Amino acid sequence: MKYAANSADVMRSEFLPARQGLHSAPDVSGLFPDGVLTLVEHSDHWPTELAPAERAQLGDVCGKRLAEFAAGREQARRLIAAITGTAEPLLVGDYRQPLWPKGIIGSISHSDVYCAVAVAARTSISDLGIDVETMDALNPEVEDIVLTKKELAATASCDDWVRKLIFSIKEANYKCCYHMVKAYIDFKQCEVELNLSGRTHQSVIQCKNKAGEALNINVQGRWKIVDDHVFTSAIIHPQ
Repeated sequence: MKYAANSADVMRSEFLPARQGLHSAPDVSGLFPDGVLTLVEHSDHWPTELAPAERAQLGDVCGKRLAEFAAGREQARRLIAAITGTAEPLLVGDYRQPLWPKGIIGSISHSDVYCAVAVAARTSISDLGIDVETMDALNPEVEDIVLTKKELAATASCDDWVRKLIFSIKEANYKCCYHMVKAYIDFKQCEVELNLSGRTHQSVIQCKNKAGEALNINVQGRWKIVDDHVFTSAIIHPQ
């Protein structure tokens, strides 16, 4: 199993023991600036064991959900330990979000094939998000929910997967912004501008936080295509 990080000096072997498997994991470290650690693991190698406190919070779930949850927690704990030297159980908040340790930011995403995790110390960036999706077309009914009129017009002549890419970006953006907003963000409150040749995006999110205050949030990110999957990142830089 291949693990990928863009700060290799802190990825100490005791936290990331070598694994052997049929499938190698994509390196998505280039989606983020230096200082952000990433792991991607194929579903063939997802664990099914959790820390007791994590298992108690998860409750009675199907095997697939258990494997997804366990994979994300294991990868996240490994990355946290690579930064801090230790990692406690990663518990769930009131809105099912991971409760990251103080001074740590992170994000977890799954497809049926991959689990992707990004973690960093809250220093050079304010927050981050990651998402992985298959590159199939969005259902037309979903397009009307997800895409703004401007985004629909901008992608009218693009391949079908580009609209799925915008969906993935908005998912990564939501994870990135949650710590700041702590409230529901509608898909159409986020406007995405793509640079297809550069594989980057700029997004503006206009919403209200939990206290009802109006926010105007600028998010940047990149994406990477691996086989039939697209991995996307979202970053908020300090003002």
